Amino acid sequence: MSFNSFALNISRKLPPEFSNKFSLSALKLIYTLNLTKTLFSTNKNQNLKSNYFGLDFPNKIGVAGGLDKNANYFHVLGNLGFGFVEVGTITLKPQSGNPKPRIHRFNNEETIINSLGFNNIGSVKALQNIEKNKKNFSGILGVSIGKGKEISNERAHEDYLHLIDYFKDVADYFAINISSPNTDDLRKLSTDDYFNKLINEIMNKREQISGGFFKYKPIIIKISPDELFTNLEKIILHSLSQGVDGFILTNTSLDHDYNLPGGISGKPLRKKSEESLKFVRSIVDDKTVIISSGGLMTKEDAIKRFTLKADLIQLYSGFVFKGNSLLQDCLDVSST
Repeated sequence: MSFNSFALNISRKLPPEFSNKFSLSALKLIYTLNLTKTLFSTNKNQNLKSNYFGLDFPNKIGVAGGLDKNANYFHVLGNLGFGFVEVGTITLKPQSGNPKPRIHRFNNEETIINSLGFNNIGSVKALQNIEKNKKNFSGILGVSIGKGKEISNERAHEDYLHLIDYFKDVADYFAINISSPNTDDLRKLSTDDYFNKLINEIMNKREQISGGFFKYKPIIIKISPDELFTNLEKIILHSLSQGVDGFILTNTSLDHDYNLPGGISGKPLRKKSEESLKFVRSIVDDKTVIISSGGLMTKEDAIKRFTLKADLIQLYSGFVFKGNSLLQDCLDVSST
């Protein structure tokens, strides 16, 4: 039995939220002891680099926002082989999130339902973690940002602007999370009442901080898989008209039959994520960068996403269920 299989067998027996923290802490210990390459197989192909947004990605396989909420482990995940890691979602102030239990894992169905609710240590401590760990990270660092639970949608733009200001000298790109189903009314930010103002304010802020000491900061919008295509098209086209650099397709979905709160990810999200990717690629040109996330569970899934013209892909639930073996399979796919 490989170490990857052994570790996965242990993690499956633990309560889901504790399992995630335990597994990441174990990876960090392995990293600290310099045993990553000894215990895990790694892709030997060094010719995997690509450039998007003017950034040099070591490879096209990344970690989706939500796994490393507090920027404690991104350097460890980079050492394992991920080319980019998205930390967060981070809010301006610390948040405890929704009541536990708030992660439910169904191993046989390769399904996770979470209702976490942006639980994180807040911007001050997250920035400290990034500054401490980034010197040991050679990949691309995305920072996923979201409004605080107590902030009204009318004032949501203020949180996003403060967060961009706060992380502007450490983030390689910003992921604007307006699609989590686990913060009350957050998804309403993608409606006509709020979206245009929010994006306009964010893009004005990006223009203000670009140039001089601060480099150009790509802005990427994270999209819900539950958007009707009519509204999705409006979101995409307005975003592009304002200079948004790309899109993450998709977040978790509320379209499930489990009698549990929260969004579903894993295998059941595959179809929706693929459909969103196919639709968005049909209405934008090839220069628009699309990061595909959601339901990526196998090597064949990765092949299909790249066939559907995703530029980059992100893993989360697939990594939870398959571990390093899925990462290596995806790296193999991206090298062909």
